[in-house]
Amino acid sequence: MGSRNLDESGQRMRRCAGVMQRITLSVEVLAAIIAVTTLQACAGMGRPQCAKPTLSPPGARGRVNTVKVTITTATKRAYLRYTLDDSTPTGGPSGHGTRIKAASGKVTFRFGPRGRTLKAIAYKTGWIDSLIGVGNYVYKSPR
Repeated sequence: MGSRNLDESGQRMRRCAGVMQRITLSVEVLAAIIAVTTLQACAGMGRPQCAKPTLSPPGARGRVNTVKVTITTATKRAYLRYTLDDSTPTGGPSGHGTRIKAASGKVTFRFGPRGRTLKAIAYKTGWIDSLIGVGNYVYKSPR
């Protein structure tokens, strides 16, 4: 009877050791996941971010259907991209949207009762792209 208790006790110890190994492995995997996530979040740290573009006028509502908008960023030697089709512009040499080869430029466009949304981004090599500047332009007919 004594050896049987020792066998059962040994089996329980082996099961506990297996569980402990799995827990240790799980904690190590979790620590690795946290480390990778932290590194990804910090990847942009240390690099400056381009200033968000300013739209002037920032929007329009009224009896006009053509507007000239000046898009500027405070980031020196940055480039701008903009869209008028509700898509989001992206930075970089192969980014999405119409490129303005300076930190400031003008855009003239027509809009109607459904309106148009202008979105702009500033970007510069080695910098983090800016937040998106957004302007809404809607024609209101006279009543």
